[in-house]
Amino acid sequence: MNANHKQRLFMGCETALAIAAALFVPALATAQTATQTQAPAPAEDQTVTEVVVTGSRLSARGFKAPTPVTVIGSEEIGLSGTQNVETLLNDTPQFLGSQNNGPTANTVPGGTATLNLRGFGAQRNLVLVNGRRFTITGPDQTTDINTIPASLIKRVETVTGGSSAVYGSDAITGVVNFIMKDDFHGVEMTAEARQDTHTKTKTYTADLTFGTNFAEDRGNVVVALNYLDRGGYSRADRGGWAMPTMADGCVTAASYSDTRPGTPMAIPAGQTCLTAGGRPGLIFGGSGTIPNGRFVTVGSPSSASLTAALAAAGLSGLGSRGFTFDNAGKVARPATTPGDDYDLAPANYIVIPQRRWLANMSGHYEFNAHVTGYAEANYSNNRVSMQLAPSGFGGNFLLNVNNPYLTPQLQDVLRQLDQLEVGTVRAINGTSSLTTTAGDGLAILNINRRVPEIGNRTNTADRSAFRTAIGLRGDLGSVSDSYLRNLKYDAYYTYTRTTDTSTSGGAISLSKVQAGLLSVNGAAPLLNIFGANLSPQGISSISVASTNYTESSQQVLAASLAGELFDTWAGPIDFSTGAEYRKASARFVPDSFLASGDVSGFNAALPTQGSESVKEVYGEVRVPLLKDSPLGERASANGAFRYSDYNLPGVGGVWTYSVGGEYAPISDITLRGQFQHAIRAPNVGELFGGNTTSGPSAVDPCSSRQPTSQQTAAVRAICVATGVPAASVFTLAVQPNTFISQVSGGNPNVGPEKSDTTTFGVVLQPRFVSGLMVSVDYFKINLDGAIAPLGGGISNTLSLCYNTIQDASSAFCKAITRDPLTGQIAAPGYVTTTNGNTGGLKTSGVDINANYRFNLAWGPFGDSRFDIGTNLTYTDEFTATPVQALPATKNYCVGSFGPTCGQPIPRWKGASRITWRSGPATLSLRHRYIGEVTVDTYLLPKRLGAAFPDKATLTTPVIKAQSYFDLTGSYDVTKDLSFTAGVRNLFDKDPAIVGSSAPSNNTFSATYDVEGRVVYASVTARF
Repeated sequence: MNANHKQRLFMGCETALAIAAALFVPALATAQTATQTQAPAPAEDQTVTEVVVTGSRLSARGFKAPTPVTVIGSEEIGLSGTQNVETLLNDTPQFLGSQNNGPTANTVPGGTATLNLRGFGAQRNLVLVNGRRFTITGPDQTTDINTIPASLIKRVETVTGGSSAVYGSDAITGVVNFIMKDDFHGVEMTAEARQDTHTKTKTYTADLTFGTNFAEDRGNVVVALNYLDRGGYSRADRGGWAMPTMADGCVTAASYSDTRPGTPMAIPAGQTCLTAGGRPGLIFGGSGTIPNGRFVTVGSPSSASLTAALAAAGLSGLGSRGFTFDNAGKVARPATTPGDDYDLAPANYIVIPQRRWLANMSGHYEFNAHVTGYAEANYSNNRVSMQLAPSGFGGNFLLNVNNPYLTPQLQDVLRQLDQLEVGTVRAINGTSSLTTTAGDGLAILNINRRVPEIGNRTNTADRSAFRTAIGLRGDLGSVSDSYLRNLKYDAYYTYTRTTDTSTSGGAISLSKVQAGLLSVNGAAPLLNIFGANLSPQGISSISVASTNYTESSQQVLAASLAGELFDTWAGPIDFSTGAEYRKASARFVPDSFLASGDVSGFNAALPTQGSESVKEVYGEVRVPLLKDSPLGERASANGAFRYSDYNLPGVGGVWTYSVGGEYAPISDITLRGQFQHAIRAPNVGELFGGNTTSGPSAVDPCSSRQPTSQQTAAVRAICVATGVPAASVFTLAVQPNTFISQVSGGNPNVGPEKSDTTTFGVVLQPRFVSGLMVSVDYFKINLDGAIAPLGGGISNTLSLCYNTIQDASSAFCKAITRDPLTGQIAAPGYVTTTNGNTGGLKTSGVDINANYRFNLAWGPFGDSRFDIGTNLTYTDEFTATPVQALPATKNYCVGSFGPTCGQPIPRWKGASRITWRSGPATLSLRHRYIGEVTVDTYLLPKRLGAAFPDKATLTTPVIKAQSYFDLTGSYDVTKDLSFTAGVRNLFDKDPAIVGSSAPSNNTFSATYDVEGRVVYASVTARF
């Protein structure tokens, strides 16, 4: 479906007939499944007083809740071959990819799977199981979806918008509620295997569920066990588009490819890539930290003697890349790019291995007509491994000028550098801090050395989670026939505890590197880093393993009362009220080596420990306004409030509330709307997190990685003012690698985030088209006071300093620490940020859902039934305001991707499924659709009315719309034995390939399909 067709579809939703006509046909091509749609209204003659739809604590009465609820049923889970539930949810349009979570997140720390509802981040949606909070993974207090077994899920309900009045903190963008099977009788076993067709990597799962009724069916116990063994594979294993690492560059026109690296082309002075006859394209994008070492002379003025010494060593005309060695470490030559760069790709995992055990138990027992006891117990153990390319180290290190591993000519180069030193020069490397002065026999060099001799970096996260819930619920009857009728209560206590032991190998101690480079008592230095000459003793002296420990717990004590207040002319007024107490605690204990900051290869980290608690009261009411009236078939209004009293100085007491209503002029049409004011209190990590150092991909505007169109005189001036040597501005020497270190930490005084959500829409169930249901809902979420590092992140902080504010005294420029010799962003400050309520987020759009079901008196096994369903989202706006104090500085990210906006945020995203059933046979085709996006380095300045580059000068300005097809078939041999088989990504479509904008794997792995064609099969037996 092209963009114009989609736009006509969107505009056609103004009338019931247009919606029915426009959505029935495109259901085959643009959206989701019959089981993934707005929760259908029960028939009027059904008893539904026990049904509670997520988003409200009130019982349904055969009509729609004012807030849209998207439902994924257990059948969809089976048809999709889902083994990790987050993968299925990320296919739906309400969710965006999470780069640092899930099966493709080869990050340290990592190994969790979280949900990113509406693209606001995992910390801004609330995950529930059976309407109650589940486990938390650590200081960020998010829920690891790995702890929820797919086989035990009855359905998943997702409600969009701030639901804090109903559920409390964190429900900024909505709630994802997993409803589990809790009344199972018998035994069910399922075994599934899947394999991608490129690497032949296998994943196995086995599920065993058994349950029984007892005490004359007054009680039931269900136990479910799950085992998952997912194989992992690297980029070298995958090959093809995954290798090598690619970046943006200029290539010869003849070698251009939009998926492979071309031949780099040098651009003559005064020309551009295009005027020189080249073409912006993909080039090899390796790291400048290389195995034989790369060495740069820094900080010393030029002199005739130094020039002569360099010439004698074969290093005449040495550039900013410095020099490197042959394997023997004797012959030095100028380093080149990309020829000498090191490819990090081969060792890095695309899909990370996982081994998981889950055990879940739930039970209930009806003591009498008024008291039912229930209990839940959940245990999970997840062991997830990450693998990265070998560590390297970089920085300014001291060397003896008479280093015996160097030729006399190179010793003379060091001697000249020593003589040219001005004043006292300090070299800081980890916990080492040494000084040198002219003529002291020590010279300083900027060294970038990869150490493959240590082996790949590895990390294994071993995470165990335990949760228990115990409660009482029941009917209290009625106070009288006129008021407080049909009262029901529910009181429960839950306790969760999660522990995570993370073991890493392959890191390097910077201080030990410095020590090993210097002579001790006249002996040769322990480390010979020139060429491939590191000895086993030298490797052992600098390599370090580490172990980190994380522990978190959460307690919830809650009680609620619901029922009917009294009757009105249109029916009873429903109410719910209750109180809740929560306490969350977490601590992170890093390895002493990592805590010291004396590390290269993994991120340094400091301890985190703290807790928060809250006492809450809440209430909700629904008032019927019309019933079978000349003014309409029915109408109602609803409202909810919650008062929360936190023990946090930055939060204190806060109110959240919602108001809404629904109106059905006739039975075919229901109009609904809701306004919700929600909050998110800061989590333990945001409050008490120690300063941590991470190395995300970012662009230093003072380097050559800054787009040419933005390499202006104003930017040059601010670069010099913030410590970049004038001669180094806009050169690769300022940023030799794509990663820049960021230091961030907690703030105990940070306040709550606040959001306002508006939704309104229409639900259509036309009587003249039996089996058709359509819903169209507008949503708008506005978040103020977003808790984030200064500027909203490292990329925004750098851009605000150099491209926007251009004031060296601003907080953003002061947050940047540079090496005075090279101009590189350097230790100990790097780009330092602390948490605050600095930013804002806003999104709006339209959710379109449609189901159509019909029967045919034909089929190989009797009559046929067809189910066609769509779930499509049009995102009209996604705007990030990094600093709300600067409201004119906004990132209009909808329809874009890149270093500022991150994961692609398409205007259109959806999926569809058409399913045919005949007797015991089922055949189903699903289509997943991700709309076109444009790189933000072009789109953001254009939308702000600023200068923007020509698309012709960009390597990958646009990622075209992507479509994936999945095919599944199943057959019930008997009522107790069934087989399912399917193919995901049926046509083996490769992911969208981008260069420097890609966070990993040459693409956005969390958004686009990186596995290629995957086949799977399962068998289910019931006893």
